Amino acid sequence: MNIQNTFDMTNTHQRLAKLSYFFGFERLIAPVLIKLIYWIGIVVILIAGATSLVNTVDGIGRMLLTLAALLFSLLIWRLFSELLILAFNIYERLVEIRDLLAAKGTPAATIQPALREGD
Repeated sequence: MNIQNTFDMTNTHQRLAKLSYFFGFERLIAPVLIKLIYWIGIVVILIAGATSLVNTVDGIGRMLLTLAALLFSLLIWRLFSELLILAFNIYERLVEIRDLLAAKGTPAATIQPALREGD
């Protein structure tokens, strides 16, 4: 086996590892996508808020209300995004705990069905 074949085999293994990462569901890609969608949402909220501020002709009160709505929208969008990421982080931590318990030989807790009286 020459060096060229070894190099090609390494690249093949790297490509397969990347495909395995994507199709294997060992790690979730949703948190990365949520962060991307978060930033897209921030841009959309800022553009909508700027458009509303520019188109406000009802006076300073309406302009301040629009500004408050813009800030509130940014806060709510941030909280919603954090909740989604938190759900995925909880899942990842539970998987880590399961794997640590399996490595120690301790079985993970299982849910037992409740027995009715007389069973």
